[in-house]
Amino acid sequence: MSDMRQVNLASIDINLLHVLALVLEEKSATRAAKRLHVTQSAVSNALRRARDLFDDPLVVRRPHGLEPTPRARALLPALRDWVESTRGLLAEAPAFDPLRSTRTFRIACVDAIAATLLPPILRILRERAPETRLRVWTIDRLVVADGLERGEVDLMVGVPPFVREGHDAEPVYRDPMECIVRLDHPKVRRRLTLATFAALPHVELALFDTVRDDIDHALSKLGRSRTVQIALPYFSSIPLAVVETDCVATLPSRLARSFASRLPLRVLRPPVSLEPVEVRQVWHRRYDVDSAVRFLREVVRDAAERGAPPRR
Repeated sequence: MSDMRQVNLASIDINLLHVLALVLEEKSATRAAKRLHVTQSAVSNALRRARDLFDDPLVVRRPHGLEPTPRARALLPALRDWVESTRGLLAEAPAFDPLRSTRTFRIACVDAIAATLLPPILRILRERAPETRLRVWTIDRLVVADGLERGEVDLMVGVPPFVREGHDAEPVYRDPMECIVRLDHPKVRRRLTLATFAALPHVELALFDTVRDDIDHALSKLGRSRTVQIALPYFSSIPLAVVETDCVATLPSRLARSFASRLPLRVLRPPVSLEPVEVRQVWHRRYDVDSAVRFLREVVRDAAERGAPPRR
């Protein structure tokens, strides 16, 4: 079009686009500066130059933060694509040397995964990448911060209900479900019968305030129901409640047996048919070419193999 502005690309500081993308995502110059590891004044200066470049205010200050203008909202998807493409190009450059690397790996998982996979992961990292570091995020923080999308987390290991667009996933291991009761439980004999299982009070996980209902569905098919007496937000607190009560809890086998090796608990086969848990690792597709993340995925797979319980 004849009235379109002609832009000399050679004269543009492409860093402005990165700064602008972060300011629009964060809706705050302060938070953008923190992510960029620069001063707030540097971000403000870049924002002024971006306004000149696009001939638009781009953001308007409001009590809750910086509100993007309609032009800025329209720009944001293209800016995100540009940042991701640039990261992908740069990620291919240096080869990852595990023996020399001091990288901090970041994994998001629930405490059950940490309890079963963390020990073998640490042993393997000590063998193969002794100078690397590990930081574990909680799943709720991952969700709130959108850690995979923003590149703040390398992997999520767990049981995702779905895999978001732009992400990939692969299975790590499958785990059958088993029950735990205290060692001297007065109502449980050599095996756990359906009648006893339904009659006993249950301890259950309530992740994100939602109690799992697969056991209820399995019982309802058999004309039974149960009472969840205790709902807890952490897997690690479940065996502590079971030890102190007459409750039963149903957990993935690796976790149930790990708890029983440390506490006075019995592990029993559940009297209802329950699907095994499939643990997967999820990463953002932009890191398919990142050799460090590929290395970490291999570590997780090998840790799952090392931590597998003996065949029964």
